[in-house]
Amino acid sequence: MSPTLAPTPRRPAPGRRRRRARDGQRGSAILTAIVAISVVLLISNQFGANTDADLTSAANQRDAMRASFLARSATSIAELIIRLQQRIDNANIEQIKGVQLGDFAPQLLSALCGTDEQVQDGLGVPADTLKGIGATIGSCGVEIFETEDDKINVNCAGGNEASRATLKTRLDTLMYFPVYDRIFEEPDADGWRRDRETQAKAIIDYVDRDRAAFGADGTSEEYGYADLRDDYQPKDNYLDTIDELHLVRGVDDRFWAAFGDAFTVYGGCKSNLSAIKDVKLIASIIYLTAKNADDPVITDQLRLFTLAGLVARARQFGMAFFTLQEFADFVKDPAAAMLTAAAAVDGTSSQTLPGIPAGQQIGVELDLEKLGQISVAGPRRTYRVSAWGEIPRAQKTADGQDVYPPILRTITSVWDTKVVTQNARNPELRNGTWVFLRRR
Repeated sequence: MSPTLAPTPRRPAPGRRRRRARDGQRGSAILTAIVAISVVLLISNQFGANTDADLTSAANQRDAMRASFLARSATSIAELIIRLQQRIDNANIEQIKGVQLGDFAPQLLSALCGTDEQVQDGLGVPADTLKGIGATIGSCGVEIFETEDDKINVNCAGGNEASRATLKTRLDTLMYFPVYDRIFEEPDADGWRRDRETQAKAIIDYVDRDRAAFGADGTSEEYGYADLRDDYQPKDNYLDTIDELHLVRGVDDRFWAAFGDAFTVYGGCKSNLSAIKDVKLIASIIYLTAKNADDPVITDQLRLFTLAGLVARARQFGMAFFTLQEFADFVKDPAAAMLTAAAAVDGTSSQTLPGIPAGQQIGVELDLEKLGQISVAGPRRTYRVSAWGEIPRAQKTADGQDVYPPILRTITSVWDTKVVTQNARNPELRNGTWVFLRRR
């Protein structure tokens, strides 16, 4: 019996084998292409996102620089206004006496470096008709243009014995009024108890240049700074900014809310009666300089503050107190002075002031010698300016609204007309310079 031979397997044709191989390779090629495209898309998207972020960051840096330069431009215009004010003060011309250009600084700035609409409104002509007028890339202006002359300079504690004594008296008088009793009846935020006398001494001892307690030679300054959780030493030197006053023992939020706006570290040691507007300070000056300490107005806190309020409102009637005598005359009979001024303005002939009963005595006679020891009258010495520059963002929504808020930069500065600039290029501009600058 012959053996059975296994059938010989049939071999596919050569073309068919190649076709099957290509079919297997085609699937892997598609997968590879998909992966490659995905990686390329991922890289492209990441590159695009990084590019957009870099462009936005660069645009923000550019606009921030523009806003800073606009703020500097506004500060320079403010300096020009101050120097013009100095010339007005030195001219002593009766027709312009008492004019304060700083009162019109916001309007002047909006016309000089505002938008086209602001220039049109301020000057009455299109911005493109005057060279150098208006800000084509944004806008700038001043938010604050006021003086520091109407405050108590605590750096006077670093002066001579007389200036320290005067400062002590002014602090005592500022805190004297019974309305502030609660501040001194309760401990401060750190649990430290103090009375008015101790609080005034603490302020002076923090600034003065010795280590002896005020008014007690041979006794060390001891207010417990070393016992605090973050201990420190009193500065015993001039303060650079008024914020440093928060380091004085007892100066907490309650104290600052009541008296913080009455202090400064710039200017002279006497308040300028031509600029003063703080009712607390006016009341303290009247109380301190009254000829008769038992005057009924002085002993009645309500009537005293009413009188101080009339003094603060006097500028609205064109009274600026260019001399100590003018201030004393007004305080002696404020009702008559204000009614006379009102009659000159609108022709009215009223015999009483609103809120003051007819026949009630509201004036106080002042001692000019005492008044001259703590105050002056006349041109302002210091100016505080807060200038700003603003650049709008380019990104807009479909309805034209800004996607991001504008970029804003501010410069807060203080000008002192008595400080002499040693390196001034123009000798005529030596008097007066910026003594404080802070950019934000």
